[in-house]
Amino acid sequence: MKKTLIILFSLILVVSFSIPAFAGSKQRHRWQGVAIGLGAAILGNAIINNSRDYSHRERVTVIERDVYARPCPPPQHRGHWEISKVWVAPVCKKVWNPAHYNNHNRWVSGQWKMIEKEPGYWKQEKAWVAADNHRKRHCDRNHRPR
Repeated sequence: MKKTLIILFSLILVVSFSIPAFAGSKQRHRWQGVAIGLGAAILGNAIINNSRDYSHRERVTVIERDVYARPCPPPQHRGHWEISKVWVAPVCKKVWNPAHYNNHNRWVSGQWKMIEKEPGYWKQEKAWVAADNHRKRHCDRNHRPR
């Protein structure tokens, strides 16, 4: 089917291009004709090369088995969250305080002084604490209810 369509298309192209047309001098549109011919050759080559049958390739056989594989049990994450308060220290910056007279008219020489940029605060942090699996067993024989 595919080959017949390609041959039919090729015949239509050949017939349509072989009909003589009187459009003036033969030398007038030579390069346009060359471009059209080159485009038709490239298009025809692409169409013909796509019509190849690739059935000679190696076939893959898929075997379906009716075996039910039991899914893995979900992971058990035992433990709890602990919330702890953490002090975040204030952010300070070092600033130069130039020499000056204080309120009692005494001369104070220049010095570096720390100024608080942001105040300190308490912050809550959550931490996951995993449970000891060897201590909490549901089927421990010594502590079985009677």
